[in-house]
Amino acid sequence: MIAISSSFKQALLAVEVQGRQEFITLDANCKHSENIMYNIDKMLDNIGCGVADNDSFSVVVGPGSFTGIRIGIALIKGLACANGGKVIPLTTFDLIAYSYVKNFKPKGDFYCVIDALSGLVYIEKHDRKGGKVGQAEVISREELASLEGIKVGLSEENVADERVSPSPQELLELAKMFEGDSAVTEKDLVPLYLRKSQAEVSLEKRRADNKSE
Repeated sequence: MIAISSSFKQALLAVEVQGRQEFITLDANCKHSENIMYNIDKMLDNIGCGVADNDSFSVVVGPGSFTGIRIGIALIKGLACANGGKVIPLTTFDLIAYSYVKNFKPKGDFYCVIDALSGLVYIEKHDRKGGKVGQAEVISREELASLEGIKVGLSEENVADERVSPSPQELLELAKMFEGDSAVTEKDLVPLYLRKSQAEVSLEKRRADNKSE
């Protein structure tokens, strides 16, 4: 399996082929579009395998950075299309929940929280085992503050009470857990944005302004 998360500042890369594993966390300052494929090639070379030896792929489809999501999905679509193999989509919520449950062993439900910028956050409720028990949605920080219960976010973001730093190893573990039930073809792989990008909002506003003139 080749697994990628590029939905937040750090990119997580994990490779497991023929029982051999390699893991890399790319610094937030790296250009993911230039460095992810280079490092995957390097990881495969380190374990003496090629992309053709791999039979499954996984990618975090969001929510998070619009650019990072597009990079990860485009790369996995290209690899899966060229080499075949099943694709396992994961969400950033899945990854946060898995890391939190594994490392903190909560006793009750909790909210996974991701910074959506502009005073907004993405949230999704999970149970103590990491299972999803609520719908993903976008709310304001004021609405988040009014919610009762534990809020869990990423270490790099200041939006939650508890924080986690998911690892490439956890990304691979989670992808393998979802492998049997959640696999799709590369054609069915779609991003989870939850809201429009600022560029889309600005474009729609300009179009509306032009029509009103």
